[in-house]
Amino acid sequence: MTEEKELTGYPSIDKPWLKYYSEEAINAQLPDDTIFIHIKKCCENRLQETAINYYGNSITYRVLFEKIELVASALEGMGVREGSIVSVCMLNSPETIFLTLALNKIGATANMLCGMDSSSEIKQHILDAESKYVFTLDIFQEKIQALISDTCVEKVVVSTLTQEMSFFSKIGARLLKKAPALPLVNDHRFISWKQFVKYNTGESSTANNPTAPAFITYTGGTTGGSKGVLLSSAAVLAVSEQYIIGEAQISSDSKWMLVLPLFIAFGLICVSIPLMTGMTIIVRLPMGETIGDVCKKFRPNYYVFSPAFWEEFADKDEKLDLSSLVSPISGGDVLTEKAEKKIDDYLQRCGCKTKLMNGYGMSEVCAAVSVNFDHIYEFGSVGAPFVKNTISAFDVDSGEELQYGQEGEICIHTPSMMIGYLKNEEESNNIIRKHDDGLLWVHSGDLGYISENGFIHISGRLKRYILTFYNGVAKKVFSLDIEKKLVENPIVEKCVAVPYDSEEFNQVPVAFVILSKGVVSDKEAEKVLKKYADENMEDIYRPVRYFFVDSFPHTKVGKIDYRSLETKAKEL
Repeated sequence: MTEEKELTGYPSIDKPWLKYYSEEAINAQLPDDTIFIHIKKCCENRLQETAINYYGNSITYRVLFEKIELVASALEGMGVREGSIVSVCMLNSPETIFLTLALNKIGATANMLCGMDSSSEIKQHILDAESKYVFTLDIFQEKIQALISDTCVEKVVVSTLTQEMSFFSKIGARLLKKAPALPLVNDHRFISWKQFVKYNTGESSTANNPTAPAFITYTGGTTGGSKGVLLSSAAVLAVSEQYIIGEAQISSDSKWMLVLPLFIAFGLICVSIPLMTGMTIIVRLPMGETIGDVCKKFRPNYYVFSPAFWEEFADKDEKLDLSSLVSPISGGDVLTEKAEKKIDDYLQRCGCKTKLMNGYGMSEVCAAVSVNFDHIYEFGSVGAPFVKNTISAFDVDSGEELQYGQEGEICIHTPSMMIGYLKNEEESNNIIRKHDDGLLWVHSGDLGYISENGFIHISGRLKRYILTFYNGVAKKVFSLDIEKKLVENPIVEKCVAVPYDSEEFNQVPVAFVILSKGVVSDKEAEKVLKKYADENMEDIYRPVRYFFVDSFPHTKVGKIDYRSLETKAKEL
């Protein structure tokens, strides 16, 4: 660890988190290759080891690289070139990994689409990317066929989820109708994966421009429209390498559970980290099984999920042996201290020697910029910055950096910064701004502060507020302030506060509440909470209505869907 120095009070100058890292880590060079080239360099001595386990089929690193070369050659044989943008509308499978790494090998960009999105949204993403080629699954092929009539798409390659399964898993999937085989649509533009690989010529080119666009992922759209985020190989490798530097127990003999969907940035990181370290990735379909199911079956060492799913896992309180878990990682949404303690207590009861490793990031910084490592940890925080990152809070109005403990907008200077939003220069310039220090900073839109020990604490979203009038003056009431106060009441398990339009006050707060099990009835709960709010909250923070629900809606990336709750509030 580095020696402690006298503090100025400003995180970006002091960088107090560096005391947790060695001089070797601080001076380490980040990879200067594409993702494919770097992974191949890292694993050239592990060719006989298992890279991917997919429903009974074990794929070695040797076979992985052979498959990537085959797909890369077929891509070029079909017409894909360096700089092409190929749309990928698939789910977690070996083919998706082969394809994305093959595109990276030849210098093309993977436009990562979610097949569950609306047809209009998928079409717009394909139009913006100007994709001539789309890769999809048989379960999405009719949807793709219906929306590509006015696009420049020339060829659609259709794969299946069962293609790389073992024989018995494939038979089981079909018998149980979890993945029935669907015939290829009758359209000259559509070909099967087997037909596609016949374009292979036996060789392919290898591009090596680490700063070129490697992926386009899309923001969750929880508080606004979804935007295409251009990520380079350098950005993906910067996050992956910094995680590896910080994780003291990382080992090539470990197993990494891949359940996050590959169409989000965090999912891509969950491929690069294990492949860079020579681990085995256990690939499963997103949300196909519970955390408990996969832990019992595979005893993974690394598992990444959103806070909502970790909390649901703890609520079930299954008696499991979780002693194999080295890194139970959480990120992507706000985690209350109450929920974090509940999850930590559950993990401990199940033999896990590590606390929940809550992290922080966003698509625009390639998923992650901090995490609570087992040996670099502060309860209630979202971790200390990775070794090459600088993170601080800034005054929302003046733009001046704030000192420790002072709340402002969290801004991030990082080597994993996005190139920009696809065809949206205005929004790119709005989120990436040059500060007085001459550096480019990503403005997160999150409110929070940096503790004296260098840990990031998130208190809410700048955009998640209720705009009301108090004594004739417009005032922003932040939703998380209401939620934090309500969840202190023992009858409240979770809650979300959203705005409701009011003629008299512009907007007023309403609360959606999940009650603690077996405490009170809904009717009695409303009386209790109204009395509690009257006694403990200023009037502008008190919800005007309480709606009691069993669960909250979630977006495709596992975050609470606040916009959906706002709509529901209007309906109710």
